[in-house]
Amino acid sequence: MKTTLSEREGNTVKFAVEVSAEELQEAFDTRLKQLAQEVRIPGFRRGKVPLAMARQRLGDEAVLADAVKESMDAWYDAAIIELDLAAVDLPQIDLDGDGPELGKPLGFTAAVTVMPDVVLGEYKGIEAPKYPVEVQDQEVDAQIERLRNEFAELRPVSGRAVQKGDFVTADFRAALDGEPVDGFDASDFMFEVGGEGVLPEIEERAVGMKAGEELTFPLALSEGRAGECDLEASTIEFTIALKEIKEKILPPLSDQWVSEMSELRTALELRQQVRDRLQESKTSSSDQQFRSRAIQAAVDNATLDLPDVVVRQRAESMFSDLKRSLKPQSGTFEDQLEASGTSVEKVIEDMKPQAANQLKTGMVLDAVAAAEGIEATDDEISAVVGQVAAGGGLDAGTLESGLRQSGRIEVFKLQIRRDKAGDFIVANAVAIAPETVPVQAAPGEQPASEAAAIEQDVVEPATPEPAAEITTEEA
Repeated sequence: MKTTLSEREGNTVKFAVEVSAEELQEAFDTRLKQLAQEVRIPGFRRGKVPLAMARQRLGDEAVLADAVKESMDAWYDAAIIELDLAAVDLPQIDLDGDGPELGKPLGFTAAVTVMPDVVLGEYKGIEAPKYPVEVQDQEVDAQIERLRNEFAELRPVSGRAVQKGDFVTADFRAALDGEPVDGFDASDFMFEVGGEGVLPEIEERAVGMKAGEELTFPLALSEGRAGECDLEASTIEFTIALKEIKEKILPPLSDQWVSEMSELRTALELRQQVRDRLQESKTSSSDQQFRSRAIQAAVDNATLDLPDVVVRQRAESMFSDLKRSLKPQSGTFEDQLEASGTSVEKVIEDMKPQAANQLKTGMVLDAVAAAEGIEATDDEISAVVGQVAAGGGLDAGTLESGLRQSGRIEVFKLQIRRDKAGDFIVANAVAIAPETVPVQAAPGEQPASEAAAIEQDVVEPATPEPAAEITTEEA
């Protein structure tokens, strides 16, 4: 079989293939044997019809046309492998002349969409903003206050009215024109006054009440909430029966308290550990943002025109992942989209810019790896496979052997090369001061992810993090 690349226009490649007369005859003979097993001729059992008789019954023209149809995929696949083309869509194939003829070569042309070539722009010496990571005293204070709140004690109080910050226990009920309203009744319901656990109007009315008191007041509902309750009016009579008041007592920030709730000995040690953890968290966040910006700059500097069919495929894959992660409790995901006024097609279209950037990023990292001679070493592959094996309770050697035999080890190689290409871009990037600096968190407003991590480190001995899961989806 002879293959000739004829032309390329954008992401469409055209090439010509010539199948020799011998290869065409081989395909004819193979298909004739298959058809002879299926054809029915009176006097012969199925599968026992002589080839000559089957050929006479079916006719050379029909058998040859069927043989070409059955063999075309294999001929096409062999051609794109020989030409080293990364086809991304179904090809358009046209036979030469009037069609196949035994004893003569068969020619056909194919046009197919392929992945584009990447033209790298600047990827060394890229300037990217990097945020400062200084830890402010008020941030440490806020985190320590959060820890004290976590260990606070609720003590019953008497002789005074409810204040903001108290925890109260109450019964609720509601009525409209003297008739009870479903959905608002509650018994022994505890909430923090000012904690936004109930409607603001209820919290405001609770302030100033004493245990044993009961208060009824008009409560205005939103149109949506009134509709959910099938109410014609949007104002109901709401009653609070206050049963108990508790105040939150914070533990003193003392050496004794610190030693009781952690492995530390003094409040000074606690303060230093909180500062260290905040510094570590902010440094990690700043480094990750710098890495993302540097790699994105290299991607933006590169030139490549992604075929829409590839972007569409990636967006559809992203939609499938979203659909699996948000499996509805009732009905279908599509029904929920329709109820919200959108559609599957709209969601996929909205995902296409992100899908395109994911694809472009992978291809640019591949191109940087090729340009810089970056490869994945056996030790690096074994280390990553070992992490995956440890996470799944598997034997690392057995897993790696199976991955190599199946060829799936190439996915790990690809990801390692891309990670190292990203490392190369970042190592050669130049950090510059950002135009704006993020506003420091106010006391008590420590980001939840950082605060939770810091609290665990303070209260419990640190434990090794599980191995990160490798991304196995290729661009």
